[in-house]
Amino acid sequence: MKDIIALLNEEEKRKLYSISGIYHENTKIRSFDKASKSNNIEISTVSVKQTSQAFKIYPYQAVKIKLPTNFSNTGVFVEDAISQRRSERDFSGEELSMEEISKLLHFAYGITGSTQLGNTFQPLRASPSAGALYPLEIYLFVFNVEGLQKGIYHYSVKDHLLELIRPGDCSDLMFEYTFEQEMVKKASSVFVLSALFERTQWKYGARGYRYILLDAGHLAENVYLLCSAMKLGCCTIGGFLDDYINELIDIDGVNESVIYMIAIGKPQ
Repeated sequence: MKDIIALLNEEEKRKLYSISGIYHENTKIRSFDKASKSNNIEISTVSVKQTSQAFKIYPYQAVKIKLPTNFSNTGVFVEDAISQRRSERDFSGEELSMEEISKLLHFAYGITGSTQLGNTFQPLRASPSAGALYPLEIYLFVFNVEGLQKGIYHYSVKDHLLELIRPGDCSDLMFEYTFEQEMVKKASSVFVLSALFERTQWKYGARGYRYILLDAGHLAENVYLLCSAMKLGCCTIGGFLDDYINELIDIDGVNESVIYMIAIGKPQ
């Protein structure tokens, strides 16, 4: 390793020793031996158990809103949805329907099937996840959605429903905490993605952080393609004040933290 470093120029060394560079180097898989292989086989049964419990559910007293499950077919070919996919920032502010919200959530990260492993049924979801461990949670900042009061909701994947965790209009705070991006003010809803890191890292260690970010990308692309097919607009957001958003949805920012956002609305 020292011989390799000696060949690098100053710019390359700076990148190597940045926090991201150090992390990337230390989470590379450089060898594969019998010991690591046997360890993966050993924990495979544990993986099934972890997956079946990968649901965050709020206390019974939280207001719960059942989402519709009868989805109309868009009739759009996947090739067309991909070709037409664009980031949309100019929203009309028009109301989204409950069916539209429900459809976006279900086909972005909802349960779409199951498979039997031994005596356990493992839920399968709409987007891929490393080890089928599903570390993400979705929180909805609702600004203008039919039948929903303004507030912050959690998407309960297991029961396909919304749990109201903070009533009230948070649009001004969201606007402030995303560095005053105009699209946030005009959006009808913002999907906030958080990660429960231990769900993935118990198995994959530090490298699991890479997989969690990839999972978020898979989910976000599902939303993009759905919006493309449904004639809605969306745009992902990576720039926000982490600690303030974490506080708004009452998570600690350590075991669970916000990692990505998606503004959604009807195009202007």
